[in-house]
Amino acid sequence: MKTLLLLFLFFCPDIAHAYLDPGTGSYILQVLLAVVIGGLFSIKVFWKKIKALFIRSATKENKDKE
Repeated sequence: MKTLLLLFLFFCPDIAHAYLDPGTGSYILQVLLAVVIGGLFSIKVFWKKIKALFIRSATKENKDKE
């Protein structure tokens, strides 16, 4: 708990001598959208492998129960 409080105080200073221009917000939005869309595209590309992984594990569990 003390570590969490210490990290919070470290990353949230009282006074910040910084300037964020309007372009920073749009850049952060672009990065977040790229991460989400890239993740969705990766899932789409590898969907058959992901699905096969879960089907194999389910069939193994059913065989073990019998």
